[in-house]
Amino acid sequence: MDAKTQKYDRQLRLWGSSGQEALESAHILLINASAVGCEILKNLILPGIGQFTIVDPGTVSQNDIGSNFFLDFDSLGKQRAERAYELLGELNEDVKGNWAAKDIHSILKEDPGYLAQFSTVIATDITRETAEKLAALCWVGGQDANNRNPAGKKNITFVWVKTVGLFGAARIAVPEHTIVETHPDNVADLRIDTPFPELSAFAQSFDFDTEDSLEFGHIPYVAILLNYMDKWKQTHNGKIPSTYAEKNELKANIRAGMRSVDDENFDEAISSVLRSCQPTTIPSEIKALVNDPKCEHLNAESENFWILTRALRDYVNDHTKSDGLLPLSGTIPDMKAQTDSYVTLQSIYKTKAKQDVQEVSKVVESLLSSLGLAAGSISQQEIETFCKFSAFLKVIRYRSLEEEYHQPNTKQIDPDSVFPYYVLLRASDSFYDDHGRYPGEGENWEDDVDQLHANVGTLLQSWGIANDAVSKDLTHEICRYGNGAIHNIASLIGGVVSQEIIKLSTRQYIPMNNTFLFDGARSVSAVFAV
Repeated sequence: MDAKTQKYDRQLRLWGSSGQEALESAHILLINASAVGCEILKNLILPGIGQFTIVDPGTVSQNDIGSNFFLDFDSLGKQRAERAYELLGELNEDVKGNWAAKDIHSILKEDPGYLAQFSTVIATDITRETAEKLAALCWVGGQDANNRNPAGKKNITFVWVKTVGLFGAARIAVPEHTIVETHPDNVADLRIDTPFPELSAFAQSFDFDTEDSLEFGHIPYVAILLNYMDKWKQTHNGKIPSTYAEKNELKANIRAGMRSVDDENFDEAISSVLRSCQPTTIPSEIKALVNDPKCEHLNAESENFWILTRALRDYVNDHTKSDGLLPLSGTIPDMKAQTDSYVTLQSIYKTKAKQDVQEVSKVVESLLSSLGLAAGSISQQEIETFCKFSAFLKVIRYRSLEEEYHQPNTKQIDPDSVFPYYVLLRASDSFYDDHGRYPGEGENWEDDVDQLHANVGTLLQSWGIANDAVSKDLTHEICRYGNGAIHNIASLIGGVVSQEIIKLSTRQYIPMNNTFLFDGARSVSAVFAV
């Protein structure tokens, strides 16, 4: 094991070498080295992102030292961007860092395409107006309005994070996020209801009348299920059990074949009956994907995901090759069996999976040729991974901040949920627009309570929701916080957000959609698509 593998061993077990390579190609921009911003960056530098840049025009103050673990007393009065870069950079020598002691607006004025170099933009301690501008630029690949969607430019993930006292929030905005390796709990596809010839032959090779108790007790449960399912079909017009009563009857048939209470293989078969009696079909989510306009209308700029999805559709539609089913995953669970029989069974499934991959690969190459793309531009490894997880593909299409503000996705508010804090954040932004500061930042924070609550009422009224949906006690709390940050809340939110950015960067696991809210007073959190 080389030094790098040793260093990242635990995380490689989570997202593999492909995920680590994706992480190492990421370039993260942090706007403002706030407490929560530094916590997020810390959690991204440690697992080995490729590069980070900190943009912050401020200098380190006493407030920064009190709330930000990564700024010390020696930092007082120095450039906040530089000090955060220096101290965070010590965490991992493999990660390259940059900093700029400038305001993001001045940078964008000098270089309108500045954001295009980044894969993810994390913004903290910014106003609503700035957030909307940055989110809009990221939505079109980091370009300004005069150079939208240049060839080859991908959309940039925008993450807006804020903590106020015991409350934290994070918003993700990116037009589309596609995931192949969603990491479902179980990818095994045993095809007990529709066995392929090699699998049927394997099941028939076992002697269920053998007098050897050791041999009998090690017949793989897959063979047991296939054997009893075949007998069932012979007396039920070729159909598998469908009702609860029929499934229980099949269980009873298998149980009657046991010779001893110690026959664990039969117990495994019985416990798998309900799952095995579910007809092997294409999930509704996958049907929606193969009928998506992006799958239907491919072009040379289409992402590999959509080319592969189209290849999947064409493969499934060719019943002579697929029987109308998705490619086999090739994965089987552990089970009680002799080593040789288990290895044989494993080989049967893997061989069938490889055959399916080969057929899909032929379709992929045909599509690449028709699109004028180079042969092999989608690697064999990528095709294999796509086929293995083809039943669990996921596409998330986020709402933009513009949609959120002009076409709000709101409904009746549950006062006991954390959603009222979202309303308070929006109202606080309106307060800032009116006063140039956030509620509670003045000398007499109690004077801001009525004004902020009035803003809350105006916002709720615009959504057609009763004015009393948000308690004035919560308004009082937000004002009392005075827009201040508490390190333990910043640390928790930093952990949550960095985890989501890793999901987005590696394109593995399923990230949240789209706003995360946390109430530290009650330790309650929720995700809303606003």
